[in-house]
Amino acid sequence: MIELIAVIIILGVLGAVAAPKFIGLKTEAENKAAVQAVSEGKNRLTQQYAITMMNGSAVSNLPDFIAAVSTDAGDYRLIFSVTGSDVNIEATGVQEKGVAGQASGKWRLP
Repeated sequence: MIELIAVIIILGVLGAVAAPKFIGLKTEAENKAAVQAVSEGKNRLTQQYAITMMNGSAVSNLPDFIAAVSTDAGDYRLIFSVTGSDVNIEATGVQEKGVAGQASGKWRLP
C-alpha cells in the first residue's frame, strides 16, 4: 500500500512539472507555425508579382495587387496591409480550429 501511494505521489509531481512545460511548448510551436504562414504569404506575393510582370503589366496600385492574393493559409489567416511601398503581413491562428499563434512580417516590391 505504501508503495502504491509513493507511485501516485511521484506521478502527481511529474504531472505538475510536465503540464506547464507542455503548454509552453504548444504556444511556441503555434507561433513558429505562424512565422511559416508569414513566409507563405511572402511567397504568394512574390508569385503574384511574377505573374503580373509576365503578363506585361506593372504594379501601380498595391491594394489592388494584394487583393488578388489568397488569405487562407490552413490553420492561419493572412492579413495584408499596405504602408508606403511595404506590404505588412500578419498571420493569426484560426480560433475555430483551436490555433492561437501569431506572427508578422513585411514584403517589399522587388
